[in-house]
Formats: sequence, C-alpha cells, structure tokens
Amino acid sequence: MVYDPRRHHRRSIRLRGYDYAGGGAYYVTICTLKKDFAFGEVVEGEMLLNEPGRLMEMAWHSLHNRFTSLVLDAFQVMPNHLHGVFVLPGPGLDPALAKATGAPIIQPFENRRGRPFGPAVGEPDKRQGTASRPPTRRRTSMGDVVGAFKSISTIAVNKLLHRIGTRLLHENFYEHIIRDVGELEAIRDYIIHNPQRWLEDPENPESPAYTDWV
Repeated sequence: MVYDPRRHHRRSIRLRGYDYAGGGAYYVTICTLKKDFAFGEVVEGEMLLNEPGRLMEMAWHSLHNRFTSLVLDAFQVMPNHLHGVFVLPGPGLDPALAKATGAPIIQPFENRRGRPFGPAVGEPDKRQGTASRPPTRRRTSMGDVVGAFKSISTIAVNKLLHRIGTRLLHENFYEHIIRDVGELEAIRDYIIHNPQRWLEDPENPESPAYTDWV
C-alpha cells in the first residue's frame, strides 16, 4: 500500500453495516478546533511538545485504564493534530493484524449447530440442554475510545490552562479501518516520521498539500 496523506486525512464516513464494536484495527487523526498550534512546534524535523502536548500523550496512554482490552500502537502528537493507531480485540480483527500488534486472537463462539455468534453470547448450558444467553455486556467501539480520549485530554488541558468547558479538539475526526499488515506498516511509518515530513503535511497551513478537511 502506498500511503497518501492527502487522501487519508480527509474525514471519512462510517461504513454502513460495519460493526465498530466487533474488533478491528483503527487509524485516527484528530485536529485542534481551529487547527491552532496548541501542542508545540516542529524544529528541524523533531516535534517539541509543550505542556498541553505532553498531556495529550498522557491521555492516550491512560486509555488502558478505561479499556483494559485495548491495544495501543503508533501515536504522534503534532502542532495542531495527532495520529494514533489502536486495536480492539474481537472476532472482527484479522488474525494477522492481531499478531502484528500483539492483540489476542478471539474467535466467535459457535452454537450447538456449529453456527457462529458473537463472543458476548453464552455457551450451551449442559443442565438445560439449550444455549443460555446471560446478560450481555456492551462491547467497546472505536467511537468509545476516541470519545474517551477527547474528553480526558480536553479536561486535562483545560485544567492546566485554568479554564472550564473550552473546546480543544474538533468534533469531526478522520478514522480508517486498517485491513492488513501491509497497510498497518505503511501507516506506522507515516506516523513515526510525520515530524520529518511536516513541510509536506496536509495539516500544515504553510504546506502546498494543506487541506481544510474539517
């Protein structure tokens, strides 16, 4: 896969019928509200984070505390946006992607007729001779993770700056379902080397590639 930042930074539309809580690997880009340079600056190809930028990093890594099964992957804070890759284990996650990211491989359960159903459904009850279905627990979705990150980071930055209720991040964000290991590796490479490519970054207003996708 050839990674095209102009195409991959545009706001995406949720895929109709796709189960965003069924497991998968996701790439997200989140911008500041007006693409303000809130998180630091790039100097000679290196991202120098200010205090709000460091809080964004802390908020990302704190997501483990809220979603224990979540697997965090590549992440980079830029002056006015950030990129991140995360994995939600589940039957919808490709086993090769699970292996590449260190996520567990989860196969769907099967009922007594060999038909698969989701992991939240109970296994057959031998005493009753029928498949029991205990109360299901809502599975974490991609939107849950992004929403929690935006909330945690905004509260932390507002507290630092002694303000209340100020929006920090744009409500829209770009999300992409990572389909295979080749795509994962290309996205990882882009994220890791994003500071070195800042002059060509679609989120840099001084770049000829700039696109106001939000």
